[in-house]
This record gives sequence, C-alpha cells and structure tokens, in this order.
Amino acid sequence: MKALCSMPVLFGLALCASAQVPSPSATPRVAVIQKNWRTEIRNPALEKDPFAPNKDRQQEENAQKDDARENENRIKQGVPTLAPRVPLPAPEQGPHGVLITYVFEVKFRNTGDKPIRTLTWEYLFFEPGTEREVGRRQFTSSVSISPGRTRTVIMRSATPPTGTIDASNAGKKSRNQYSEQVVIQRIGYADGSVWQAAVH
Repeated sequence: MKALCSMPVLFGLALCASAQVPSPSATPRVAVIQKNWRTEIRNPALEKDPFAPNKDRQQEENAQKDDARENENRIKQGVPTLAPRVPLPAPEQGPHGVLITYVFEVKFRNTGDKPIRTLTWEYLFFEPGTEREVGRRQFTSSVSISPGRTRTVIMRSATPPTGTIDASNAGKKSRNQYSEQVVIQRIGYADGSVWQAAVH
C-alpha cells in the first residue's frame, strides 16, 4: 500500500524535474525583427567639467569659514577648537585615452505562447560575400517579453566584434563591413522551462 501511495509523489517529482530540463529544438519561438551594431567613441578628457576646480575650491573655502565660526563658539564656551582641515591631494593626472565601446542592438519578438525572462543569443559576423565566420559575440539578457510582444535589447562590449577593427572603418555602418546574423541559443521562460538550441 505504501508503495502505491508513493507512486503519485514520484510521478509528480518526475514531472517537475522534466520541466526544468532544456528541450532541444530546431526552431526557437523568438523572431529577430531588427539588428545592428555600432561603435561609441568617448574622450573622458572632453567630458570633464571645466568649472570643477573652482567648485572644489569654493567648497573648501566655505568649509573653512564654517570651521572658523564653530571655533569662535567653542572658544567662548571654553571647549577645544577643531583641528585645521588638511586639504585633500589633487587626483593624479594621467593620460586620457579615447574609449571605444561596441554596442549591439537587437529587437526580438516572442512568437511563442509563454512569457520570456532570459535570452542567450549570439551576434555573428561573416566576411562580405562569403560564409566565412570572422567574429562572434555571445550575450545573456534578462528580458520580459510577453507572447506576441517585442522588446529591444542593447548590450555593450569593450571587445571588437571581430577581434580587430580597422580604425579607418570605425565610422562606417556595419552592413558595409560584414554580413551579420543573430542566433538564439537559449530561452528561459517565466514558468521555469527552457528552450535550448540543438547541438550540431
């Protein structure tokens, strides 16, 4: 009798366990609507506030005046005065290089019937006119995409898409440099189930 009672429990545990196992399939229930990548170039030296040193000096002078007033009150009350402030050292000035960030932007549509919570996807680059792969970047994005809805995902990387980028081409649009493709590798759903791309 005990064995019979335990069978439904074991069956239920088996169902729960199977729901967590990735199910390989050839076609993901996610469509790529749009894709593009670009470079963002920043010069930190140009972004500095030119009035920052004046603001810092003004704050220091105000603090000194506050301390002087406080010490006057302390002298009248017969209590020890505040120790003089020690100015903070100026930050070390180093070379300011240009920062290059590679931005990958993809618009996904949930073509399935379950809400999506995570996506693992790859942005592939091919030599123009050929199918020779020259670069691949993988990302895992936390997203919330209801069935039938779309969501744009933006990811940033400090690594060039193909390992090296010709500086003379940095300003060109990506379609002039590479043939591109976005591949879905894994989908995590709100109910805990997972879709996994089949391994070839």
